[in-house]
Amino acid sequence: MASWNAETMLAAMEAKADALGVTGVMVVARMDAVGERWESEMRVRGRSQMSFAEPNALGFTGCNFIAIAYSKAAEMATTKANSGGGARAVHQGEFGYPGGVIATRDGGYVLAVFSGATGEQDTEISLAGMGALG
Repeated sequence: MASWNAETMLAAMEAKADALGVTGVMVVARMDAVGERWESEMRVRGRSQMSFAEPNALGFTGCNFIAIAYSKAAEMATTKANSGGGARAVHQGEFGYPGGVIATRDGGYVLAVFSGATGEQDTEISLAGMGALG
């Protein structure tokens, strides 16, 4: 499987989240070339959920950032592309949200995902994690 250093990636993501003043959930993972064998590390930075005062337009009463982060990772595991990029139609259980990035490493893949801010900020934080790999 691909080489990685989860702690280095998570530390870089935490630093970027702090710089942006946002909180949420970070996931880093490595997987084989097929996407069927993978391992991940997850860390909460400040909050893992957010409740709304009123249901939003879709009827949701809040956000579960752990679920959203892993949804982004699941999308990337099958598309081998960054989340939310429209590589294919969104499957049930996915949201199609941006914020996850993927890179090839040593015959496999490494993923970095953030959920809790805007899609642009989520992507910036994920890119910081990926950049820590060198």
